Amino acid sequence: MPSVLLASPSTFLRIGLTQQLRRQQRRFVPVEAVTAGEAARVLAGRAIDLAIVDDTLLGETGGDLLQEALTRHTRQTLLIALREPCGPPPIPGTIVIAGRLDGVLDMGGIARALDDALDALAVTRPARRAATQQATAVKDARASVRPDPTRPNLTRPAEIILMAASTGGPGALAALLGRMEPPQVPIVIAQHMPADQTAAFARHLAVETRLSVCECGAGQLPSAQVVVLRGGADYRLRRAAGQGSGGQAYWLSTITVAGNTFHPCADLLFASAAEAGIKVAAVVLSGMGEDGARGAGIVAAHGGGVLVQDFDSCVVPGMPAATRAACPSALVASLSGIAGRLARWTAPSSRGAAAMAEET
Repeated sequence: MPSVLLASPSTFLRIGLTQQLRRQQRRFVPVEAVTAGEAARVLAGRAIDLAIVDDTLLGETGGDLLQEALTRHTRQTLLIALREPCGPPPIPGTIVIAGRLDGVLDMGGIARALDDALDALAVTRPARRAATQQATAVKDARASVRPDPTRPNLTRPAEIILMAASTGGPGALAALLGRMEPPQVPIVIAQHMPADQTAAFARHLAVETRLSVCECGAGQLPSAQVVVLRGGADYRLRRAAGQGSGGQAYWLSTITVAGNTFHPCADLLFASAAEAGIKVAAVVLSGMGEDGARGAGIVAAHGGGVLVQDFDSCVVPGMPAATRAACPSALVASLSGIAGRLARWTAPSSRGAAAMAEET
């Protein structure tokens, strides 16, 4: 199997690249490096077929040594461009993948470009059998989606909207929120992202959607229309003290989920809210893996509503497909369809109840 160097100071980026390669059914042996010096030593000490390098390493101490090692010791290099543009690629023959969108790490863009780049380099071959199995699973999930709307889970208007996303999520979230009218209830977003990037992502969403958006960690949910959970941690949601059913104040507390790779954990967020008696509208957007599927099932079991992004429009359909499989009552819809459904599900009691009655 070919050896692939994954070099970046960002754990999130290294994990994301590994997961993306595995999702594409590429056979490879990953070798990780955190610093420029460490990456240079790896390249000098063993045969590396492909180096995928965060270009910020070229600008740090030891960057010159890394650039020289990439030129001498690897056959092919992909640079994830996270620095400001500074001229042509420093290494001849390098393929550059844009890694930032409006100052935010763009895992969706990286995911879209990575497969094409690997095919162009012809470094690794797809595992055909596994790829066929994955394609069959997605096809089966698509076949289970009927064109006629199914009976919605909600029996009364939702009090809060919870959204989950990973790879491809930033673009899907911006597009979805941009199609929504100012929300009647709070929207809380669990976008898999490291802690140092969610504040910038919240600002990006505010500019793109013209909604009131802020980042939030533990504590009382702020009054902003949209809240992006601070990355790097997992959260439980409950009503704030003294708030009974129908109360509008909510409280977030942090918790560590053993074995969880990506944060914030959507399963925990969804399940904790539903089990606290909060009427939830859960939305699962583009992302790799299955986060959100188990929690969505708990939301549905407690009388909440579940919506998932249609698979064809996802950068990675893993999370929506897993949610649809785990929660058969989930509705699969386009981003525009999700926006319209949320407007009806969160309308004031009289109008919301009438709208939901029409959908049954």
